[in-house]
Amino acid sequence: MTLWMLALAVAVTIAVFATTKPGREIAKRIGFRDHVPGAATSEDVAYLLSACHDDRALLERRVEAERHRFPALTEAEHYRRAIRKVIAERES
Repeated sequence: MTLWMLALAVAVTIAVFATTKPGREIAKRIGFRDHVPGAATSEDVAYLLSACHDDRALLERRVEAERHRFPALTEAEHYRRAIRKVIAERES
């Protein structure tokens, strides 16, 4: 019974932590994001991070610029717009 209660307490603690900002940041870094409606896919995040030469600050600035320009869009659409902008910059 004690082992079961410990397992339940750990599961609840992890679930609560996952809803906090640090918890979401950890989930973002390990790729547990595709199940969230409107969230950017792990592939989009990885591609944009690669295009930003693994500079997370640059990635966040690019996404934030799209978020500022189009606040009504979802996170996935912000990432896609940032990716399109990177591709356009490469072509020009």
